[in-house]
Parts: sequence; structure tokens; C-alpha cells
Amino acid sequence: MTSRSACLRVCLVLAVLMSARAAAVEAEATVAPFPFDTLRYKADQVSVMAAYCDSVRQWVQVLDERARPVPGRQGQVYYGRGGTREDDVRPITYAALVHAFLATVPESMPTQRGRWRQSAIGALRYLADAHVTGDGECVDGGEWGDAWQSAMWTRSAGLAGWMLWSDLDPALRRGVARMVEHEANRFLDLEPKSREFGDTGAEENAWNAQILSLAAQMMPTHPRAGRWDQAAKLWMYNSLSVQADHEDDTVGDDGRPISDWVTTVNAHPDHTVENHGLVHVGYLKTSLALLLEGALPYVLAGEPVPGASLHHAEESFELLLSCMAWDASPVFFGGNDWKSYHSQNTDVIVYALMSLLAGDRRAARLETTALKYLRRIQRNEGGFYNVRRDIEFGGLCATRLIACYLAHAAIGQGAPPASEAELEAACTGVTHLEYGRAILHRTPTKFASFTWGPKDMALALPENGNWVIWPHFQSYLGAFDPPEGVDATGPEHELLAYPVSDGFIAMGRILHHGGTITQDVAFASPAADVTIYVERVAAPDGYSAESRLGAPIGLEYPLGANSRLLVGEFGRRRVVGVEEGDPRTTSLPSSWLTIDDRVGYVVLREADRLNVMRHRDEVRGEGRVPKLQEWISLIGDPQGLALGPDPEWACVITLLGERARAAEQVAGSASLRVQGARAEVAGPGFRVQVDFERGRCVYREDPH
Repeated sequence: MTSRSACLRVCLVLAVLMSARAAAVEAEATVAPFPFDTLRYKADQVSVMAAYCDSVRQWVQVLDERARPVPGRQGQVYYGRGGTREDDVRPITYAALVHAFLATVPESMPTQRGRWRQSAIGALRYLADAHVTGDGECVDGGEWGDAWQSAMWTRSAGLAGWMLWSDLDPALRRGVARMVEHEANRFLDLEPKSREFGDTGAEENAWNAQILSLAAQMMPTHPRAGRWDQAAKLWMYNSLSVQADHEDDTVGDDGRPISDWVTTVNAHPDHTVENHGLVHVGYLKTSLALLLEGALPYVLAGEPVPGASLHHAEESFELLLSCMAWDASPVFFGGNDWKSYHSQNTDVIVYALMSLLAGDRRAARLETTALKYLRRIQRNEGGFYNVRRDIEFGGLCATRLIACYLAHAAIGQGAPPASEAELEAACTGVTHLEYGRAILHRTPTKFASFTWGPKDMALALPENGNWVIWPHFQSYLGAFDPPEGVDATGPEHELLAYPVSDGFIAMGRILHHGGTITQDVAFASPAADVTIYVERVAAPDGYSAESRLGAPIGLEYPLGANSRLLVGEFGRRRVVGVEEGDPRTTSLPSSWLTIDDRVGYVVLREADRLNVMRHRDEVRGEGRVPKLQEWISLIGDPQGLALGPDPEWACVITLLGERARAAEQVAGSASLRVQGARAEVAGPGFRVQVDFERGRCVYREDPH
């Protein structure tokens, strides 16, 4: 009996192995030739396509210096650590696609194509061998695949293998097809993720859709190709999904209503998304980019692009326009825990595909601007795409540019670019995001915002100001260390914002550390290049601290430069970004400050109290994303902070652009007058009246 059971087990294992091998051979046989014949190289596209290709060529020089042969495995190569973690596998899959692209496109250097082809094949051999469907392992002894993001990694490797299909030997063809088939099959019977708050499922559903759309078009005669196509649309529809989709009877793909496709909610009704506990512009952009990129296999195969790949793309793009900076990288009005604020390198695909797939002329203009800036950043960073300077992120950027190139080659020019004036008109206005708990004010010369959840912060930037100011998580509203014996707790708030004529007003109350500190705040952004912040702070049981992070703003450095000039009552101070030495905090006694005459700040204190600003010089970045994050605290006291039950008032007038030059003059003429719970701020051409008891804030122009 025991012998018979063992025999049955052996037979079962052999049957499973034979079945898996048959499936792999079947997948290999269904791979269609890569549709190079559908790619058109029109004269009107030469410049933009050449720019994308040239950027990828510049990146591959960085990449090739980091190639490592796999010990004991001839013809295999990896990049980075070569392990099984996501940041181990991702750079290898990106490298395979980068080399495959350069080995096949006409603009690449003919003398290098053979070397690039071998590099791509070496990476593909390693990936196919170490995948859970292969017979080998990663250099750390484990396998990769069947992971939360492995479908996204496989998509890059699969596209690389498809482009080089005619150059792959039979064993590698089987390995590539097996990877794509296996990862696509995982999502045939799974339900898309649904998460509106805290951790959106938008980006995960969008990247899982990518392997499905690739598999369906790469292997069009596969028995599961139809199911892959249906699943791709399902996961796309459920990427930027909102609650209203569940009742939407509009006919979508395959004659089915939207409500039949959507089973999830991953965005708020105003199309904002949350991730990492933030209302996160970065994850909105990422989700939209992944969703649009999922249409690429259809474009390459000459098949109709499904409506699913544009589901809520237009609404999401409109939201990005409302916070769009002048360099084609939206402002992170809710903050960004990734410490990266110039994201043209990953955003350009949104603009390219919105132009090509949706005919959006504004997107076409942004594509041109983003491409110009990302090339400047890349040159400034020695071939890398930003200050992260790692091959994982650089590989992601390069593969996004490859998608832009291929989409242009297949479709053509896209929409004619809007004029700068048309783009500015589209970005200008006040956007009240009720569910995203933010209000945005964009004009041709400034951006201002107020956010009241999950982070409480305000921003004021001049034109091109995201190269002057970065969005500090406590911007303007500041923070207080917990009193001794009191546990640190996050602030509780009762805040609101509302549009007014050509601007907005925001105000309310913030309770720090369980109510031990009460902070009433008001923030006004009128049509002019100015904002006014007013606060009233009290501590019923008393509070003291050596210093306070009062009205902080993040200090950014210009592209290609490493210094800023600060001017105030302390004199002139040249601050340097990345440098030798240790981090330090410097006191700057002053009631006014200018930063390179780009932004000016005037601080008004009740009863003419002396004010001390502080500059935090970080000298180098820290963490996985080494972005330099210096800040300036605008409100401070010479002898530390001491609060009691009697409120203390302060005001910050922010002068943007050309107005910044007048900061010293404004400091000598502006006033803060307090009477009970009310205060009036008089500045150049305006008066602001605040009544915290009644919850009123009024801005009035005052030519006198």
C-alpha cells in the first residue's frame, strides 16, 4: 500500500509538471510578432521621439555601469542586489525593457544594438529562471513572483521579451511566455481592491491591469486571451472608481453599463485619492499614469483602445490642472512623504497619453514642458532622473519615456498643443475639494492652498515657486512639542474653507495634544499676489518650550543651483544646500524676510513683540529618498515660547513674485490691531478682519 501510494504521488507530480510544460509551450506558440510594422516615424514626430530616445540612451550609460554577471550562470545578468524584494526585482525588469528598446528602435546607435540586445537577453534569462515558474533562483536563494506588485514587474519584462521575440532562443521564449501567462492568470478570478480612505486601491488595480492587457495582445490566440482582455477592462474600470459608478448606467466597453463593471470605490467623489494617510497628489498621478499606460498594448496591436483605460482619466487630469505648477509638475498641496516634488519624469506619460488618447491640447502643451524640464533635471543629476540617484527609480522613469515613444510612433503627433495662454486659463481658478478637504487657488502668477485633513497645512508659491518652496507638512500652521507629562497626540481640528471673489478664505480651530494648546487660524488668498495668515494661540494650563516650529515654510533650491540669498533685518545671508558639515539651526532676528526676491514674508506680532526666525540647514538629504528638506520657521521668540490662558496673536503677510521686493517697506507700514477675539490686519492695498468668536474672516481691498 505504501509503495502504491508513493507511485501515485510520483505520477501526480509528473502529471502536474507535464501539464505546466504543455501550458508553457501553448503560451509560447500563441505569441504574435511584435508589431513593428504599426510604428510610424513621421517627420512631425522626429523631435519628440528623438528626445525620448536620447534620454533613455543617457540613462543606459548609468545603468550599464551597474550590470553584474550572475555567478555560475553563463549569459545571465542582474542590476542592484538581485534579490527577491520589490526594489531588487524592479530595477532588473526595467533594465531588460530599456535595453530591449534601444536594441530595436531606429534612432538608437547601430554600433551598440548588439551589446544592448545581449544585455536585455541576459536580464531576461535571469528573470525567467528565478521566477516562480522557472527552474532557478535569485542570487539571494529565493524566487520572485506571486507578489503584490510582481504583475507590474512582469509587465516590463514581458514587453522587453516581446520586442526581442525573434532574438530569443526557444528556452527563453518559453520562460518569458510562462512568466506573463502565470502573472496574468492570477487576476482572472480575484476581486479588484476597494479602499477609499487611507490606502487607495487605484494604483494597485491599475498596475495589475497592465499585465492583463499585455498578455491579451501579446498572446492573442491563447485560450485565455479573451478572459485576459475582459479582466484588463475590469481592473481598469476599478482603478479610479467612485461611489457614483455603482449607479451609472452609461454604456461602457462590450455594451455593458459602467455599473456592471465597477465593484469598488478607490477615489472620493471629487476624484482625490488617499494613500499613506494623506490626500496624495502623488498617488493620483501614479494611478492615472498606470491606467493610461495599460492602453499601450492595444495601441501597439492596432486594436481599439478600451474606454476602461480612460475611466475618470479626464476628471483626474482636470484635478491635476487645478494644482499644476509652471514646470508641468503639479503641486503636492497635501504634502508628500516621498520627499520628491519635481516629478516630470513620471508625469510626462500622463500628458503624452492624454494628448494621444483623449485629444487634450492642454496635455500636449504640458508634455512639451515636462520633457524640457526632465531633460534639464537629468543632465543636472548626471544621467539620473532626480536626486534619488538609484537605478530602481531611474528605470521606472526610463520605461515611462519608452511608453511615450511607442505611443507616439503608433499614433502620431496627438493633439496640437494649446498655447501658453490657453493652458494658463485652464489652470486658473479656485477649486474647492470638499471630500479631499482642501481648497486650491491658482492664477497665472501664484498658487495658494489650504488643507485640513489628514494634514493641516497652507501653501503660498509665486510663479515657478515649486523651485523656491516645498510643501512642508506643517506649512504656516506649525507644530508644538507636547508639554511635559502629556503624550504626543495628533492635532484635532474644526476647519473650513470657502471660495470668495477670485480667491478663498479658510479658518477654524486646531487643538494640540488633547487640547492643552488652542490655536485659532485664518488664511486668506485674494486675487493679488499675496496671502495673509493670522493665528491666535493660548494654553489654558500654561505651556513653555525653548522654541516652536512657528509658521514654517520649506526652502527649496533652484534647478542647477545650490544656494539662496536670504535678506532681513539680520542683514544678508547666503545659504547653501548640499554641503560639508553637520545640520544646524540658525536664528535670524527679523520681522521680515525675502528669499532671492522671489518670496517675501512680513511677520506682525501683537504689542510689537520682537520676532526671531529660524533656518534649518540640513546640508544633505536623508532616508530612502534623499531629498534635501530645509525649512524656515517664520514666527519665533528670542527667549523661547511661553503661553498662558491669554491668547497671543501673530500674522504672516506673504508677498509673491515682484511684490517680494517690497517686504522691508511693508514691514514698516503694515499693522496688526487686536481687540478681544477680533483682529484687523492692514497691508499694502488690503485690510483683513478676523473674528474668531463668530468664525468670520473678511478680506477687503483698500487703496489707502
